[in-house]
Amino acid sequence: MRALNYAGSELVTSDAVADALIDYVVTLPTNHPPEPVTIPALQDGREVTARFLVTAQTPLLVTSSDEPETPLRGAEHAVDVLRHRARRLDSIGYELRG
Repeated sequence: MRALNYAGSELVTSDAVADALIDYVVTLPTNHPPEPVTIPALQDGREVTARFLVTAQTPLLVTSSDEPETPLRGAEHAVDVLRHRARRLDSIGYELRG
Protein backbone atom coordinates (compact mmCIF):
# COMPACT_ATOMS: atom_id res chain seq x y z
CA MET A 1 0.00 0.00 0.00
CA ARG A 2 1.13 3.55 -0.66
CA ALA A 3 0.33 6.83 1.07
CA LEU A 4 -0.63 9.57 -1.34
CA ASN A 5 -0.34 13.16 -0.11
CA TYR A 6 -2.38 15.64 -2.11
CA ALA A 7 -3.43 19.16 -1.08
CA GLY A 8 -2.64 18.53 2.57
CA SER A 9 -4.62 15.28 2.81
CA GLU A 10 -3.33 11.73 3.00
CA LEU A 11 -4.96 8.81 1.25
CA VAL A 12 -3.76 5.23 1.17
CA THR A 13 -4.16 3.29 -2.05
CA SER A 14 -2.74 0.20 -3.67
CA ASP A 15 0.74 0.16 -5.17
CA ALA A 16 -0.74 -0.38 -8.64
CA VAL A 17 -3.12 2.60 -8.37
CA ALA A 18 -0.37 4.88 -7.04
CA ASP A 19 2.03 3.83 -9.82
CA ALA A 20 -0.61 4.31 -12.53
CA LEU A 21 -1.51 7.74 -11.14
CA ILE A 22 2.11 8.91 -11.17
CA ASP A 23 2.64 7.52 -14.68
CA TYR A 24 -0.45 9.37 -15.88
CA VAL A 25 0.47 12.70 -14.30
CA VAL A 26 3.95 12.69 -15.85
CA THR A 27 2.43 12.28 -19.33
CA LEU A 28 0.26 15.39 -19.00
CA PRO A 29 1.59 18.30 -21.05
CA THR A 30 2.16 21.54 -19.17
CA ASN A 31 -0.45 23.39 -21.23
CA HIS A 32 -3.13 20.70 -20.68
CA PRO A 33 -6.16 21.74 -18.60
CA PRO A 34 -6.75 20.02 -15.24
CA GLU A 35 -7.97 16.45 -15.53
CA PRO A 36 -10.34 14.82 -13.02
CA VAL A 37 -9.09 11.56 -11.53
CA THR A 38 -11.07 9.05 -9.48
CA ILE A 39 -9.32 6.37 -7.42
CA PRO A 40 -10.27 4.00 -4.61
CA ALA A 41 -8.44 4.68 -1.37
CA LEU A 42 -8.49 4.47 2.39
CA GLN A 43 -8.80 7.58 4.52
CA ASP A 44 -8.51 7.16 8.28
CA GLY A 45 -8.95 3.41 7.76
CA ARG A 46 -12.25 3.75 5.84
CA GLU A 47 -12.65 2.92 2.17
CA VAL A 48 -13.42 6.02 0.11
CA THR A 49 -13.63 7.06 -3.50
CA ALA A 50 -11.29 9.99 -4.03
CA ARG A 51 -11.91 12.41 -6.88
CA PHE A 52 -9.50 15.25 -7.53
CA LEU A 53 -7.89 17.30 -10.28
CA VAL A 54 -4.37 16.81 -11.59
CA THR A 55 -2.15 18.72 -13.98
CA ALA A 56 1.41 18.24 -15.18
CA GLN A 57 2.49 20.38 -12.25
CA THR A 58 0.40 18.78 -9.52
CA PRO A 59 2.62 18.14 -6.50
CA LEU A 60 2.05 14.54 -5.46
CA LEU A 61 4.01 12.77 -2.76
CA VAL A 62 3.72 8.98 -2.75
CA THR A 63 5.40 7.03 0.04
CA SER A 64 5.23 3.52 1.42
CA SER A 65 2.57 2.90 4.04
CA ASP A 66 2.35 0.71 7.12
CA GLU A 67 -1.29 0.04 6.24
CA PRO A 68 -1.83 -3.70 5.71
CA GLU A 69 -2.52 -4.71 2.10
CA THR A 70 -6.24 -4.15 1.59
CA PRO A 71 -8.17 -5.02 -1.57
CA LEU A 72 -9.90 -1.84 -2.75
CA ARG A 73 -13.11 -1.99 -4.76
CA GLY A 74 -12.51 -0.56 -8.21
CA ALA A 75 -8.70 -0.61 -8.03
CA GLU A 76 -8.25 -2.66 -11.21
CA HIS A 77 -10.66 -0.38 -13.10
CA ALA A 78 -8.86 2.74 -11.85
CA VAL A 79 -5.51 1.33 -13.00
CA ASP A 80 -6.98 0.45 -16.40
CA VAL A 81 -8.42 3.96 -16.84
CA LEU A 82 -5.22 5.71 -15.77
CA ARG A 83 -3.05 3.47 -17.98
CA HIS A 84 -5.40 4.06 -20.94
CA ARG A 85 -5.20 7.83 -20.45
CA ALA A 86 -1.39 7.69 -20.22
CA ARG A 87 -1.16 5.55 -23.37
CA ARG A 88 -3.51 7.94 -25.20
CA LEU A 89 -1.25 10.89 -24.39
CA ASP A 90 1.82 8.84 -25.22
CA SER A 91 0.35 7.97 -28.62
CA ILE A 92 -0.01 11.65 -29.54
CA GLY A 93 3.61 12.38 -28.82
CA TYR A 94 3.89 12.79 -25.06
CA GLU A 95 6.38 10.41 -23.54
CA LEU A 96 5.33 7.83 -20.96
CA ARG A 97 8.34 7.70 -18.68
CA GLY A 98 9.15 4.79 -16.46
